[in-house]
Amino acid sequence: MTGFGNAEGVFRDRKYSIEIRSVNNRFSEISFKYPKYLSSKDFELKEIVRKKISRGKVNIFMNVDAENETLVNLDADENIINEYFGLIKKIKKIIGTDEEIKIEHILTFSDLFTSGVTNEIDEEEFNFICDLLNKALDDVNKMKVKEGESLKKDILERIKFIEKESAVITKMSKDRIKAEKDRLRKKVETLVSDKRIIDENRLELEVVLLADKIDITEEVIRLRSHTKYFTEYSKSKELAGRRLNFLIQELNREVNTIASKSTDAEISQKSARLKEELEKIREQLQNVE
Repeated sequence: MTGFGNAEGVFRDRKYSIEIRSVNNRFSEISFKYPKYLSSKDFELKEIVRKKISRGKVNIFMNVDAENETLVNLDADENIINEYFGLIKKIKKIIGTDEEIKIEHILTFSDLFTSGVTNEIDEEEFNFICDLLNKALDDVNKMKVKEGESLKKDILERIKFIEKESAVITKMSKDRIKAEKDRLRKKVETLVSDKRIIDENRLELEVVLLADKIDITEEVIRLRSHTKYFTEYSKSKELAGRRLNFLIQELNREVNTIASKSTDAEISQKSARLKEELEKIREQLQNVE
């Protein structure tokens, strides 16, 4: 699900601001943009995110403003500058150009300068950053909860529709058995001129076999069981996205079986409508954690 969150805080002379944007995705994709000195903590930071957001494309932007930042002592590495200068002259010779080498050509190389700044961060400051990140993630999840409630309402209404239609299909199927019995008798009567030689026992056996073939009682029972569990899991506090996806697959399997057993056009149409509703639910569940 989509979500936005932010958090701000000051540690010593540094003001940190964290902004998180989360969009729908079937998998977990986490992207960080932070100061260079936090690169060694990339794994720990992403683990914090994974604990609170299990699915989605998450972009996290961390900015730092130093209020009393001391001037950094920069120095140029003479050896590296000479190497790059020689490399540029070699390139000029290869491509056959007389273009003058300017200072901006040299300055494009980022490793010409060194400073006394270390890439390490002390534990106290890192703990502060982690706490700030958790606050921003909680802010994201508040927004996602609101969206999730709206999504849950829509999905559960579709589940209720499926339950209601399955009850109608069950009644239609039972009525269909009697209609099939009458149809079978009429068909036999048209083929046999003397109605007295019709084997009633054989006819009843054929009706029983036919009724068993088109009976959808078991499928409807399993379908109702799946919708019951679906409703329960959708209201639970656990992350049930993958479990709900599994139940939708099972529901779809039962509806497919009902459709294949049906010899009635109206039941087939209702089964097709149920499949449409299940597909809509399946698409929405791709965003549910």
